[in-house]
Amino acid sequence: MKKSFLKTLLCVILLLLAVVLGKVIGDACVDVSYLSWLALGASFGFSPVTVDLTVIQLTLGFTMSINLAQIILMVVAIFVYTRIRIRE
Repeated sequence: MKKSFLKTLLCVILLLLAVVLGKVIGDACVDVSYLSWLALGASFGFSPVTVDLTVIQLTLGFTMSINLAQIILMVVAIFVYTRIRIRE
């Protein structure tokens, strides 16, 4: 039980670090001519929709953007995750 929880937590932490670090690296490399390809990416999702019921107002929306640096770091994070062994 404890070992599986630690492995799951480790996977989540590694993937979150990869996404955040990839965003930072991608944004930093925009102006560097030979590294600008790391900032290439795409955004997708749907724009916010508001439902106004007079008593309550509900707004839903979702947008996700991902760049090449994030994808590369997520692949590296998954590779590192598969190589890590957790001892009891």
